Amino acid sequence: MLKQLRTASLVIATLHASFAVGETYKIPATKDTTNLGLFSLNQPPVIKVHSGDSVTLETWNSCLHEMVYNKTTPADLAKFYVEHDIQKRRGMHTLTGPVYVEGAEPGDVLEIRILGIELNDFGYNFLSPTQGILSEFIKPRIKYFKYDKKNNTTEFTKGICLHLKPFPGIIAVAPPNDWPEGWPVNIDIPAARPVKGEFNSVPPGPFGGNLDEPELQVGAILFLPVFQKGALVWTGDSHAMQSNGEIDITALETSYKGITLQFIVRKDLKAEGVFDKTKRKGGDVFTWPITENATHWMITGLNVDLFEAMKLTSRNAIDFLVRTQGLSREESYQLLSMVGDFEIAEAVNMIKHVTVHIPKEAFTGPGKKSTLCAGGAFPLKAPVMDMNAVCVPQEGITIE
Repeated sequence: MLKQLRTASLVIATLHASFAVGETYKIPATKDTTNLGLFSLNQPPVIKVHSGDSVTLETWNSCLHEMVYNKTTPADLAKFYVEHDIQKRRGMHTLTGPVYVEGAEPGDVLEIRILGIELNDFGYNFLSPTQGILSEFIKPRIKYFKYDKKNNTTEFTKGICLHLKPFPGIIAVAPPNDWPEGWPVNIDIPAARPVKGEFNSVPPGPFGGNLDEPELQVGAILFLPVFQKGALVWTGDSHAMQSNGEIDITALETSYKGITLQFIVRKDLKAEGVFDKTKRKGGDVFTWPITENATHWMITGLNVDLFEAMKLTSRNAIDFLVRTQGLSREESYQLLSMVGDFEIAEAVNMIKHVTVHIPKEAFTGPGKKSTLCAGGAFPLKAPVMDMNAVCVPQEGITIE
């Protein structure tokens, strides 16, 4: 295990939680702390922490940090994909981790608070002619972007100013041993688990992973079921911003000087589907990822078929409302049809990801729950975005 590095302060934009504040550690991205495209049960932890502790993890961009600003070409990427058997053997994501959380046992829920993100200097969008949702774009291209970190913006082209909203495309605990054959997502086993004990980083699952949920910004919290002792948490696929859908296969891909995550083991929230397969088809919401921010809960559904993903999302959301708000299943179904906003968070990662956004403002009466967070009050605030911020002229180029 690598030497644990303590740091006295969190990265830029760090937010302080009001519950279970513990130690803070820092893990650099190196060849020993990163992995290319695999959640591996054979990889030793980069650090062991306790519930309440925080870890700042440096991340690299995809392809082992080989993306060079304004230089890496689609031909370079194609060569890298062949050399490393990307997609068939592993994903293209560079993952930092895993973090071992003491006391996390299978069936528990891990509360992961996103306290801070500090961007590096540039990002890129890779248009793939084979992996996006449209087949008529047959020529690959990479468009590079330099960030104006003072204004938190980047220029797409002259007259189009983008406001950066960084979030991790991947936060994952170690997948269950029976992923994916024991789960109702209908993906081929070799695509998700090429060999025993190693799992492809591309398809998301009940363990989180490549959810590409744009709402997982600073000030948000992710709840994941625990499948392996210590949870074993990875992060990667760092983004500076993304639309819901990510239709050309990438967003504004980037790397982080640091993403600060706080880990809280929740023994009071049980993921019943970890052991009971009958609870995996919408019978237990805590068996699947849940995202929460100050204003909404986002309930997850995953499947290779978009409609099946939406049905799983609906069943999970119904279970959520029954458990947290005391509604009947019928009332929950009706309420979701009136206030639940269904979004396609991700359409291109083998498995489709549909979320339903449930507004907290609907639940203000006595006995209604306003948060899932430990401590009983939502502890975080998102950074305030200046929508009037200007863009500096773009230095990035497009390479075909």
